[in-house]
Amino acid sequence: MIYFQDGQRATVWKVEDKGKFAEVKFSTARKDKESGEYKNSTWSYAHFVGEAYKKALNLKEKDRIELKGSGMNLEEYKDKEGNRCWPKNPRIVVFNFEMYTPKDVPQDDNSSPEDKEVPDFLKE
Repeated sequence: MIYFQDGQRATVWKVEDKGKFAEVKFSTARKDKESGEYKNSTWSYAHFVGEAYKKALNLKEKDRIELKGSGMNLEEYKDKEGNRCWPKNPRIVVFNFEMYTPKDVPQDDNSSPEDKEVPDFLKE
């Protein structure tokens, strides 16, 4: 298994409770250094286990998350006849995550609108 750097951001598209884990479809993106365009990747059948499983059950479509422990494997397994096989696609496993909120967007709280300083980009 290879582990990814903490902090990878993702957008959630679908969550299915499978009993001991959640199967989640999510997408990630990176900015291409040459073109400046974003390159998107969609990950289906990612297994959210442990702490991530508990939290994933509250996720909904278009939620943004930040991965806090995940990995990918392409390990061999034995089929029904006992033959060695390799999966066609890698399996992603997520151990934990946090909800992602951009730092430059004001957060909802109990203060009145007059108490909040409005960023310049929202004044336009």
